Amino acid sequence: MALLGASGSGKTTLLRVLGGLDPDATGELRTPDRTAIVFQEHRLLPWSRVWRNVTLGVAGGHPRDRALRALAEVGLADRADAWPGTLSGGESQRVALARALVRTPELLLLDEPFGALDALTRLRAQALVAQLWTEHRQAVLLVTHDVEEALLLADRALLLADGHIVESVDVDLPRPRAIGHPRFVALRRRLLAALGVATPEEER
Repeated sequence: MALLGASGSGKTTLLRVLGGLDPDATGELRTPDRTAIVFQEHRLLPWSRVWRNVTLGVAGGHPRDRALRALAEVGLADRADAWPGTLSGGESQRVALARALVRTPELLLLDEPFGALDALTRLRAQALVAQLWTEHRQAVLLVTHDVEEALLLADRALLLADGHIVESVDVDLPRPRAIGHPRFVALRRRLLAALGVATPEEER
């Protein structure tokens, strides 16, 4: 599921509440027992090796083995003993994904995790998330400003405005998805219109 909305609409606030990071939140909330969050910033500890960053705060035996399995899933098993400062931006974000995966979450919360990446690295990271979802089938909530990203990854898009969900759009497209597919184009136009953005076709 993708969560879209203008800046200040409440997307990150909702994600933080779902992740248990807002102790002042009130009301009724039901989430799975195991939840993990990946932020836009990778937030790796520079003084700890990559594998130790992956298992930070994880209880249980054989932490290195668990870290290596998670790093293998994101294609970074060979970087387990590296220092975070030697990683590229894309590698750092994959480590952040591994840190979430090692917790075997039932709900994975992604707060604009590709926003700081260059265009090519972003495409690769999107493909990796799609692949990991195919393998694990956990529930995923992706906060994004990118309509195309939402349509490439999500099965449903929610539009948030002033702290309320104002529209829900089913993304009924086969996978893998092509941005040139007529249905993709139509859904993109619909979501942009709901966000108050006119497409070039409409402006003409």
